[in-house]
Amino acid sequence: MDDQEWSLHDMPSYPQDTAYKDLNSKDVNKRIDLTPEAYILDDGNFHPFEKRPGFNQDPKARKVTVGINQWRIKTANLPTVYQYDLAASPVPDHNVVFKKIWENNTLKQHMKRYVNKDGKNAPWLYDGGKIIWSTNDIGDQAAKRQIDLREGENRGTPQNFMVTVTKTRVVNLEALNAYLSGKMGFDNVVLESLSFLDHVFRSGPTVHHGFMANKRILIHPAASEYRTLNAVTEAIKGIYSAIRLNSSNLSGGIGLGVNVDVSNNTYWLGQNMAQLARHLVTNLAPNVSPHKPEDFWDVIRPVKGPNGQWGPSAAFKVLRRMVNLRFKVTHRGKKKEDSPVYKVKSVMFDQKYGNMGATAKAVKFNRTTVDDATGKKTVTEWSVFDFYLAQYNRRITHWQLPLVETTKAGAFPMEYCEVQRFCPYPFKLDGAQTKTMLEFAVSTPKVRKQQIEAMVAKLKWGEDRFLKHFGIQMDPNMPKVEARIIPNPGISFGNKILNPGMTGRWDLRNVKLLEPNPVPLKSWGVCITQGCIDDAATSSFMRTWINIYKGHGGRVNNDPIIFRAQGNEYQEIVTNAWKTVGQKFQSNPQIIFFVLKDRGPGWYYERLKRSADCRYAMPTQMLQAGNVRKAQPQYCSNVSLKVNAKLGGCTGIATKTVAGQPLKPFSVSPHFDNQPTMFIGADVSHGAAGQLSPSIAAITVSMDKAATKYRAAAQTNGWRVEIVQPYNMIGLLRPIISKWRNVNGCFPKRVFYMRDGVSEGQYAHVLDHEFTAMKKAFQEVLGAGVPLPQFTVIIATKRHHIRFFPESNVADKNGNALPGTLVEREVTHPFQYDFYLCSHVAIKGTARPVHYTVLVDEIKMAPAKLQEMIYHQCYQYVRSTTPVSLHPAVYYAHLVSNRARPHEMKLFTDRVPDDVKHGILRAKEGQFGKKFQKKDSKSKASTDERNKVCPKLIPLGVNARAGAADTFVAGMWFV
Repeated sequence: MDDQEWSLHDMPSYPQDTAYKDLNSKDVNKRIDLTPEAYILDDGNFHPFEKRPGFNQDPKARKVTVGINQWRIKTANLPTVYQYDLAASPVPDHNVVFKKIWENNTLKQHMKRYVNKDGKNAPWLYDGGKIIWSTNDIGDQAAKRQIDLREGENRGTPQNFMVTVTKTRVVNLEALNAYLSGKMGFDNVVLESLSFLDHVFRSGPTVHHGFMANKRILIHPAASEYRTLNAVTEAIKGIYSAIRLNSSNLSGGIGLGVNVDVSNNTYWLGQNMAQLARHLVTNLAPNVSPHKPEDFWDVIRPVKGPNGQWGPSAAFKVLRRMVNLRFKVTHRGKKKEDSPVYKVKSVMFDQKYGNMGATAKAVKFNRTTVDDATGKKTVTEWSVFDFYLAQYNRRITHWQLPLVETTKAGAFPMEYCEVQRFCPYPFKLDGAQTKTMLEFAVSTPKVRKQQIEAMVAKLKWGEDRFLKHFGIQMDPNMPKVEARIIPNPGISFGNKILNPGMTGRWDLRNVKLLEPNPVPLKSWGVCITQGCIDDAATSSFMRTWINIYKGHGGRVNNDPIIFRAQGNEYQEIVTNAWKTVGQKFQSNPQIIFFVLKDRGPGWYYERLKRSADCRYAMPTQMLQAGNVRKAQPQYCSNVSLKVNAKLGGCTGIATKTVAGQPLKPFSVSPHFDNQPTMFIGADVSHGAAGQLSPSIAAITVSMDKAATKYRAAAQTNGWRVEIVQPYNMIGLLRPIISKWRNVNGCFPKRVFYMRDGVSEGQYAHVLDHEFTAMKKAFQEVLGAGVPLPQFTVIIATKRHHIRFFPESNVADKNGNALPGTLVEREVTHPFQYDFYLCSHVAIKGTARPVHYTVLVDEIKMAPAKLQEMIYHQCYQYVRSTTPVSLHPAVYYAHLVSNRARPHEMKLFTDRVPDDVKHGILRAKEGQFGKKFQKKDSKSKASTDERNKVCPKLIPLGVNARAGAADTFVAGMWFV
């Protein structure tokens, strides 16, 4: 099968009904945990999302108390606080210039003349840009002052600005209180109040206690705990701190709190840039092993491509990761604290420099000098190497290295650049880094609580002069919050019902699957790859596995054929395996097991999956050689669960019936009220940072009346686009709806749409685009005039910093909350329908509950019943013997979006249009890149058209025999 372009269907586009705030805008303070309405432009009285219908009142859900890492703001009795606008002429290009202007000594002295109503010179609160707050009153006339930013430097021409400080408004917390009570919408006045409070809390630690602020993270250069991961990166334990609106106003609070948590993040290791570059290439391109400087120079030199042109080497491409690194230069002889900070725009490369590359001797520029006596101008060509020697008396030792280019300050040799600490490292960690990071980051709930409380002590709220001045008081104690523990379900299997109790675990010994594989295993085999194991060990494992699978009710008629991989390329291996099994049994292979090296490269696994999925629609099961040698029964049982699901069976169903009661058949969930019910899960995955890989949208749909079996589909979704495109939602969902009717004999009456991972700023996009397209897909299948099913739309996310710290009598053996622990007060939204649910048992560390937010609720299931249904279905995840942390529809969608990644077109990155590469590489996850949109604003192609350039995934079963693709997608191929 040759890779090729697959055209997109011409799907209709849908209007954007809601006006949104730009998520990249500087007007949106990203340090605040904003509510969904904050991102919608409205008239001040708009609540588009579902209101909370009430709380869980189920008497069987036991009331308990848990600690929550969100501290209450007790009071905020503000004096009269004025907001001011900082302006300058000429207008500065960047906020960093505004910061220098505000910190200018001449302006500081000038602003001291203004006092508050008590006649005192109160502190000025500065946001780092163009906004200032203070109780000082400058009156109705603007404060003006001429300043020179180069005053006292004795160098160059003066850098003069006329600075103007103008009063714009009075900070008004009444609007914030009105929003918290649901009496008005979220408008700019509410946002300004929150932004002011955020800066009040941030100013004490940064101004008086030596902390550095990076968005919501506070780091102390001297006191923060750190761990070196390798020669390039380090992990630092910072303080996550964010203002949150909450429902504490329903229980004696004022509806405001501060979420404090441990934040473990990865940063570049501060060092000389030339040294860092060599370490980076050594780590990420180990085949070249540049242990000596001369080796390093050699491997990063340009190489000739097939077209005869000079291009960057593989090792040089690794250096592109250094883009956006902050550094200071050392060749000028300044003290470090006086040196400006620059940012890497690129590591220089140009074909015109040939095989030497853009080195200090190759890169040249013209310099004009003027004779003082005659006024005659002379233009001289200089290389960077010669200029440094003449101007700074610095001989560039490693002149063979490429220069690094900045946005405005020109280019610098790496050896005179010192990379600054605390530059975030946004790339995926390798295995060794990940292991060290986990050792550093993972902590038990007891330890994490101690760490958080120690961090709160370091913030010194009680002695913060900014908080005192503005009348803000904090409750110093971690709040105790009312929670409930939802009773666990029983799990109905083929021969018994198990009750896992509060342990969150169950044993599959002597347990038969609820539905074994419907077609007995007859045509199947085991392929040993890379010579990783001998035939005898493989045969022994398969005998053990067959016995265990049969013990669980699995149906096996023939032993598998065991053979060694033939061919060097992955497509040859899969093709030969497919033929070997097919010829042996004279039938289409039902499944093939592949035995892989224990720590083989990830791409090998992905390419085998790609070829089996896309060429033959053939289920596969990958096994690690080490596990095959051990042949442990538990491992064999776990493999059995996955194989059974891929072959069309299911593991078990959650039920309210518990062990000891008579066994009853369960084919319908007890929560569905005998109504045909469908669950739809959706997720979008994105390529790793710096990769030209498309976003992939995944849809999963429950196919049976108990919501245990799921069918899935995936497709490319543009680049860095988090919202499922309407043409994808319709194109992927429509055929599955039709299949659902064929399987169940009717269309669903109820549909729960479970959406993974979107931020609050995209909730309205989910409704306007995804939900609208979903209803369109149903209407097209049902036909005009046929009533649509009732929908409930729920967002499920783990991207938050709320943690539960229960008392020992309601905690598991590790100190985590018991499965089923529900919190719907204090840390939830003041009036929207949301809750936190811990449904799993954390193997290590502190459990992270899932935050569920109901955006639309047409089904109107009672809160207690909805929460119990979501929790109980976490016990139905087909490949686990524990409840999972996330609703299975969402969990499966996440699996599908990643499993479909190998289905991308080969050589895809070589076909990305040049005009979109810049935007893709610099866009944040879920965004297409604001700078790119501006750059491309004159293009005739709209954003939608640019996204349609993205090639589709390779279809499943292109070379498959008749019926193979249908059988493949009917099973859960993605687990």
